[in-house]
Amino acid sequence: MAKSKWIFGNQQSQPATVTTIKPAPLPVESSADTRQFGLENFGNTCYANSVLQALYFCAPFRELLLQSPEYLEPSGANSLGNANPSPLVPVRRKQQRQASTSGLISDTSSAQAAIPIPSNPPSLFSALRSLFLHISTHPSDKGTVAPLAFIEQLRRVNESFRSTMHQDAHEFFNYLLNKIVEEIEEDRKASHHVSNSITTLASKVPSTMNSANSGPLPDLTLVHKLFEGTLTSETRCLTCETVSSRDESFIDLSIDIEQNSSLTACLRQFSASEMLCQRNKFFCDACCDLQEAEKRMKIKKLPNVLALHLKRFKYQEDLNKYIKLSYRVAFPLQLRLFNTVDDAEDADRLYNLFAIVIHLGNGPHHGHYISIIKTFGSWVVFDDDNVYTIPEKDIPKYYGDSNAGSAYVLYYE
Repeated sequence: MAKSKWIFGNQQSQPATVTTIKPAPLPVESSADTRQFGLENFGNTCYANSVLQALYFCAPFRELLLQSPEYLEPSGANSLGNANPSPLVPVRRKQQRQASTSGLISDTSSAQAAIPIPSNPPSLFSALRSLFLHISTHPSDKGTVAPLAFIEQLRRVNESFRSTMHQDAHEFFNYLLNKIVEEIEEDRKASHHVSNSITTLASKVPSTMNSANSGPLPDLTLVHKLFEGTLTSETRCLTCETVSSRDESFIDLSIDIEQNSSLTACLRQFSASEMLCQRNKFFCDACCDLQEAEKRMKIKKLPNVLALHLKRFKYQEDLNKYIKLSYRVAFPLQLRLFNTVDDAEDADRLYNLFAIVIHLGNGPHHGHYISIIKTFGSWVVFDDDNVYTIPEKDIPKYYGDSNAGSAYVLYYE
């Protein structure tokens, strides 16, 4: 899918003669994309910084996050039902670094000030939204931001991230998206409950208002709209040839890798046929018995944003520990998935690579994460608070077999 401007809502073309009335403009995506801010590291938080940069430069995600109608501005009533505004205070800055921006803007001479970051956000969703809002509205294009409010909220809601030990960027990415879904759905349920209570207390309410307040809850969050796809597991009984299928949703695909391979080859192996025999026989409903069968995975619904996790950490039984697979896995800048079902919608969609999370180091329990982002045709490295551009010809250095680092999570849209 070629990268293009994300359109929200239904828009109709206007007659050429109408020139006096124009719709209210949406925030200009290119303006937010020009912001190249590094993120301070608060004790091995590079796993979060690398993923946050990838999500910020995922324009559809950023715009849906900032324009979410369910949530109020941080300076007013907070999201998820918290009516008390968070105090706006500066976040501490590390010494001997670039001047970082946090709750308040130090340059009072600027004509436009960035929206400050509340120091005590009520939810992880609110913390992420406030961080992105601060960056996207900043009058400067470069600098350093301290995401301390987000990190502190992350550590409040999940004790696994409270230590300064090395964390896994892919696990953080999964947790963050699932937590956003959880918080949005909890807020919707609470709003739905309040609406029903008001409707019940009202003595006479028109039927149209009743139906509006007690209708079904919205089922798609911004995470579902962008990252969710559908896998189908097809199993064919080798005795009666009956094919059964089971669908499951995903927000990213974890792909096994091999030495000196390519992403396409790994995806082909992901959907390769698997024989179910001996102790792994399949129970066929048509035969009413355990039978040998052939099983394969295919993609039934393509996501708008495709996240591919390369499984570089593997448990080695003889060593009794996890090791890193520094295999060379070549990945394309443009990707067309072939392992789809026959009737998949938009099966020929062409994806463009826009972000790469890189792991540097020799093992899963230590190392460093950076991200490489494509913005305005240039590739930019975000290494915590260090930001610099690289030529496109350097991307193969991150295939995995060099000291530059190994591609760990690939983001296509």
